[in-house]
Amino acid sequence: MIRLLLCLYLSGFSLAAYAGSVTSANLNDKMWQALEQDENKVLDAQERSILGATLALQEDNPEKALQILSLGTTHSDPLANLLKAEAHRRAALQAVSQVGDYAKHRKLSEQQFAAIDLTEDLTEANVRLQAFADKIDGTSGFPLDILQLNSSINTIFMVDKARSRLFVYQRNTSGELVRVADEYVVTGAKSGDKLRRGDARTPNGIYRFTAVRHDPALRAQYGPVVFPIDYPNTLDKLHGKTGDGIWMHGYPENKTRRPPQDTRGCFALPNHVLTKMEQYVNPGKTWVIIGENFVFDHPDKNNELLASVQKTIQAWKSDWESLNTDAYLSHYHQNFRSGKYNLSQWKKYKKRINANKSYIRVALDDMVIIHDPTPWTSGEVVVVEFHQTYQSSNYRDNSKKRLYLTRKHQDLPWQILIEESL
Repeated sequence: MIRLLLCLYLSGFSLAAYAGSVTSANLNDKMWQALEQDENKVLDAQERSILGATLALQEDNPEKALQILSLGTTHSDPLANLLKAEAHRRAALQAVSQVGDYAKHRKLSEQQFAAIDLTEDLTEANVRLQAFADKIDGTSGFPLDILQLNSSINTIFMVDKARSRLFVYQRNTSGELVRVADEYVVTGAKSGDKLRRGDARTPNGIYRFTAVRHDPALRAQYGPVVFPIDYPNTLDKLHGKTGDGIWMHGYPENKTRRPPQDTRGCFALPNHVLTKMEQYVNPGKTWVIIGENFVFDHPDKNNELLASVQKTIQAWKSDWESLNTDAYLSHYHQNFRSGKYNLSQWKKYKKRINANKSYIRVALDDMVIIHDPTPWTSGEVVVVEFHQTYQSSNYRDNSKKRLYLTRKHQDLPWQILIEESL
């Protein structure tokens, strides 16, 4: 019955202005068709009803929303009931507005109905509709921030705070990175990047999961399992960020719905979704990219960005091997840090070390390059990780390295902001 009702509404409606990419009548038609057909049974009847009712309310058609909700199994769902209440309110407001002079207190009634507008409480419904629209037209491409991966990375989580979406990518049997999950996610109660402890913001940046914790003491508040990330990382600390304890976790046991911004800084999933995510988490190896409005397109779209980073790394390596210490040190940013060293200390250290060598050979293998979608005060940032084999006339070493490169403008060279051994 729900499919039949949705089918009846496939023509004659254009989507009103709506945040994000849901703006065209053509996309509106595609959404209605997808809701009606759902050939792969991606949506259950309840989710289909919620999406259809939200779309109807976006069209200011409350009667249509009520019809869709009446045919679904949504009577116990708080979000569906909010949609139903809003639809009744709008239907009543429309009816009162058509009374004209017949009703003595019509204006007062209109003001009363308008005063109880539930639109702000329906943010989750709107986000879910946006997510549905993006699945059809908007985020179907490859995430352009992922520039180069090595074989050690099997999964990547991407938290898009602006979309309230979690995208999970995993290598398939052919070694290609493919999307395996696209879920509604709840982030910090305050918008923007996390800066200090207790500011209720979810941090932007590139992280890793550090553990998988099944703790009965946490279950009632945070769900069946929690996944901490390594916030604050070295880049965060360099920029003066504070706080810790950022997790991917679930909902309190008595909640099945949460608005998009409702945590103290963590990112949260419905508990039944959270448990499915565990199969994709490998502590220490699964990367987590957190940002806003990720860009998706053909992976070749960012070849120029990738090439610029590779060129910088190759020049840095060549200058290092040349024993031209000044040329080598020119690749480091003025705010550079490496452990206890700032740039001045690093220059003294490297000049002293290199002065006693007759040759240096460096091999860089298994390279990972990921672009940080968030602009930092130092500029654009990429993270580069690799295995480094170092050999000189008086020393040999094998290690894993991580570099944070930054640049203020695209026409400027990348410089090393942070260098750390892992």
